[in-house]
Amino acid sequence: MRYTELFKNEGGQVAILFGLVLIPLVAVAGFAIDFQQTVKRKAKAQLIMDSAVLAAARVKQTGASDDVVKLAVQQYMSAQLDNLPGLACDPAYVVVASSSEEIDAQMRCVQTTSLMKVVGQDSMPFTIESGSKYGIDKIDVAFMFDVSGSMNSSNRLSNLKVAAQDAVDILLPVDASPDVIEKTRLAMVSYNGMVNAGDFFEDVTGTTPTRTYTHTINAGVGPGDLTTGSTFDDFMIGLYDTDTGELISEIGENAVIEVQDHQDDDLTIAVTLNPSHDLYGQVESMRMQLSGTEYQNKTENIEPYALYGDSGLSNMSGRAWDMGDFTLRLRAYSGNSLSGSKLFDETFSFTLVPEGGTEPETKSYTLTSTCVWERDGPFRFTDLHPDTGGYLAHQQAWFVEDDYYYDGGYWEVGHPSRPNDSKYDGDECRDIEPVELTNNRTTLNNYISSLTAGGWTAGHLGIAWTWYLVSEEWNTIFIGDAAPLDYTEPDSAKIVILMTDGAFNTEIFPGQGSSDDQARDICDNIKLKDVKVYSVALNAPASGKEVLEYCATGPGYYFEPENGAELKDAYRQIAVSISDLRISK
Repeated sequence: MRYTELFKNEGGQVAILFGLVLIPLVAVAGFAIDFQQTVKRKAKAQLIMDSAVLAAARVKQTGASDDVVKLAVQQYMSAQLDNLPGLACDPAYVVVASSSEEIDAQMRCVQTTSLMKVVGQDSMPFTIESGSKYGIDKIDVAFMFDVSGSMNSSNRLSNLKVAAQDAVDILLPVDASPDVIEKTRLAMVSYNGMVNAGDFFEDVTGTTPTRTYTHTINAGVGPGDLTTGSTFDDFMIGLYDTDTGELISEIGENAVIEVQDHQDDDLTIAVTLNPSHDLYGQVESMRMQLSGTEYQNKTENIEPYALYGDSGLSNMSGRAWDMGDFTLRLRAYSGNSLSGSKLFDETFSFTLVPEGGTEPETKSYTLTSTCVWERDGPFRFTDLHPDTGGYLAHQQAWFVEDDYYYDGGYWEVGHPSRPNDSKYDGDECRDIEPVELTNNRTTLNNYISSLTAGGWTAGHLGIAWTWYLVSEEWNTIFIGDAAPLDYTEPDSAKIVILMTDGAFNTEIFPGQGSSDDQARDICDNIKLKDVKVYSVALNAPASGKEVLEYCATGPGYYFEPENGAELKDAYRQIAVSISDLRISK
């Protein structure tokens, strides 16, 4: 055999061997590629089934029949799986188990292969299964609504009402099953610079909604201080009641004279002379200058020399005087109209006190208010029961003595830690009290509809009250069906949802830190009790966003909507998140 023929024969053998080796190589590579594709398809299909059974659980919570629930799973999965090329699945086998409140689903699928076809393997099968519970665990949810003045702008309050009512619809669906109604309770509180505690006021403050404050003004003079003072021998200076012509008292230097109530509306001073006086028969005119709470200047040429018009002691005119301190300057002349020699020139002081003015005077002021600020003390950032950890601060009244005022002073209303500051007078509080835990949709929706806005933003106070509404420590204040679950209650969860559109800018006790600082301290303690915190910053400034982001349980619990649609979506996401139940398989 020639060499060239041998070479051809050997080449043919190599080609045959190569072909024999290539087939298993292609099979192995094809298996790896097709297997990887099938694994991806199975993972995707599993996610779709997980979502389908969760969606079915929500349908079941509305009271739907088992057949409707099964159809919901089929429709959900078909809509999603039809978009996956090469994947074919049998209809899902769905079981709704009333006894265990579970929805279980199973499905067999096949994924078309690509390279495996060369060895006769046209598809790769797999099975997926999933399950969820439609009987929800017990949940206590408290909503916090900012109703400060800025909520009146850009339709924020209107948008909030729509979004909050949508959240109620999701958490307590119309026609929901009795199980959902029984195990789902919502509470709500609104705040600005204060919170209206309403019927809970006495429990959280230790005082009554209507309260009377008193203040005693000690009299400047006592009964023993009444005196005519150092009188003059030159003539007689008298204080008269012109209604009766009665001489009330002679007046001298440093006189202190009590004026009866029936005398103080027609008073005058008149100077008379009789033979016993040193200047008798010498005086022809008199200049009288009174100052104090009453001012009068008068020149008289005929006795009696009186401050006001007269035609004798029995027919003088007078005026009503405010009681107090006076000075009187008298100048007597030997001739008419202040002519001739000056016979007398003295200025002296005297005091008139009202009837009873020598006794201490008690002032009183009654106010009615159910609005509260935060509390101070060592437990200020906790949820400890108020009568143990300190009552909440409330509106008070106190008297400021000031002689400039007719009544001896004036009443201030607000809080003593912030005196003379109208921002803290307590008048900005809204009318509606918190809604304690309830599953009554009408009560919740009516509360939302009645929200009005105005005032400042004490965000830390709103956060604290949201916590109180779900805290086991407050189950003697919120009682009966509204009593919060214990923190250790099995299969339960507590959630608070915080909302603001502004910076926290008001606190009644600045020594405890700013509203922002106090909010952070309260949020730290809320999360220590394993209460989940969602927060919503609606068009809020940077400082408002920062504190709410800090308070949120995690990134997925914080939302920054910028308009009504986004706000509604945020509340919807929160409500759906609360409603979602874990995958049981």
